[in-house]
Amino acid sequence: MESWQELRITINRTALEGAYGVLARWGIEHFAEEDSALIEEAKISGWGDYFPEASSSEQAVILCYLAEHKLDRAAQDELCRELQNLKELGFDPGHVEISERGVQEQDWAHAWKQYYHPLHIGQVLVQPAWERLAGKPAPGQIVVYLDPGMAFGSGTHPSTAMCVEFLQQLNLEGRLVWDIGTGSGILALVAAKLGAKVEAVDIDPVAVDAAQANRDLNKLQFAVRVGSLEDLEGTPDVIVANIVASVIGPMLPRVQQILAPGGFFIASGVIRDRDPEILALAREAGLRLLRRRERGEWTAYLFQRGD
Repeated sequence: MESWQELRITINRTALEGAYGVLARWGIEHFAEEDSALIEEAKISGWGDYFPEASSSEQAVILCYLAEHKLDRAAQDELCRELQNLKELGFDPGHVEISERGVQEQDWAHAWKQYYHPLHIGQVLVQPAWERLAGKPAPGQIVVYLDPGMAFGSGTHPSTAMCVEFLQQLNLEGRLVWDIGTGSGILALVAAKLGAKVEAVDIDPVAVDAAQANRDLNKLQFAVRVGSLEDLEGTPDVIVANIVASVIGPMLPRVQQILAPGGFFIASGVIRDRDPEILALAREAGLRLLRRRERGEWTAYLFQRGD
């Protein structure tokens, strides 16, 4: 397995453009960037709930990866001087530091599987698709075979697990369930195994591919396509959305409007700090809170359509 040299370059973020020019001249093509400003951008776009609080540091980190032509200490010092000299070109690199470590190449697309094992959530057993089921399912047990791949939703995240628990508390036999932001399809799979008629959507084509593959793996039949709540037509008995507060909030009036009388809305993926906001928006939309759960920093809700 190939060994790489990782160079960790700390430099002012205002000099990043110049730094990338220097790295290009050195023939360094594989790199990643750590910058708290990227987290702030994610928050502005509505996805900041999944990131830690960003520091106020003016510095960023460039991680460079070299398989061939690794840089010895003298070469690293020369590279550091060139980056420091960016001030002569009008950049402010600040204090530049370079450190190194060795990393082993891995098949990252599959390495995570060694940590993913069968998971029990109530009567649901989430079984990794690449592992054989140990023995026969217990009476009443629902087995969902899953290969999440690059899509969100393995069942291990608290927000997903709480949704699975709420689904098991409802009588879904013959009911129409919409899964919004389906990810790997795990919630759609559970609903279908509980007897529901299911439609699932996600704005990410990669997630849709994963959900379709998992649907076929479980020998189920339901529609999975690229889209959002606005793209579905009909009167669902249950809507489930395990996404983020910034997406759930604006959905609430539409959910109240289109749910069947007495219908349910399961919402999760809300961090604790956004809980009061979601509860207030739900009340304003006319939804009635039946149950609320917390697990770690995450909150999940079971709402019912208000009359």
